[in-house]
Amino acid sequence: MSQNVRGSNSNDDVDADSLVSSSPQAGIPIGKPPSTEPAIFGFDDMHLVVGDWLQVECPAPSGIGRVFVRVVGYVEGISLIVTASSKNGKRLNILENEILTIRVFSRQSAFAFRSSVLRACQVPFDYLHLSFPEVVHGRMIRKSTRVRIELAVTAFVPAEGQGEGESALIENMSSTGALLVASKALGATGDALRLDFEATLHDVDTPLSVEALLLNVVRSDDLNREGTEEMFRHGMEFRNLKASDRMIIKSLVYQQIIENPNSIV
Repeated sequence: MSQNVRGSNSNDDVDADSLVSSSPQAGIPIGKPPSTEPAIFGFDDMHLVVGDWLQVECPAPSGIGRVFVRVVGYVEGISLIVTASSKNGKRLNILENEILTIRVFSRQSAFAFRSSVLRACQVPFDYLHLSFPEVVHGRMIRKSTRVRIELAVTAFVPAEGQGEGESALIENMSSTGALLVASKALGATGDALRLDFEATLHDVDTPLSVEALLLNVVRSDDLNREGTEEMFRHGMEFRNLKASDRMIIKSLVYQQIIENPNSIV
């Protein structure tokens, strides 16, 4: 059950709207603001287990930016223990007493809280003791949540064989579909297409080839340095996804929510 917990080491100034915010994109009749109002949760509501990924946002002066760590364990009310992030095999210099913003996606909810670094340890491996979060901000994320993203994609019409396909860009995506932008119409409403693209999860590229149904096509004039350019936006619905592909696409969307909270459409 959610609970409102407050204490002297307050996390109340975490911006819940920056965790997951709605920014509807004008002119595109696809998608709706997907999330409920932000709320305050307890630590147990995140359902963290050993091995879960957390995104850590370090203080700006550190120059580290956002990195990922894994949950090692926790002592309730005292400390959350996580791996120390590294880059190219070298441990990043996260200092004791620094205030970190932690984000995580768990069970259809996005959460954020602040913790200070209690101790940076190196034996028997590099790990951090973080202050136990007293206030956790969160928001439910619906299945149809769309996020802005830029992914190069090649679209094929299965009935026409392999061919060279048509180049396009995935402009936003959910776990159930995507919005494609191309310089020409890729088909008509009701057409079946195959979409080939790469999903990058935690710096690992995974090629995907999925079936999709063309729901609608909208012509628009986009501004660029040369003036206006005729573009076509295609609302696509994924069809017959393999379980592994569905998991990858959902993970890609959730990763985008965590890394770029303002990308929600």
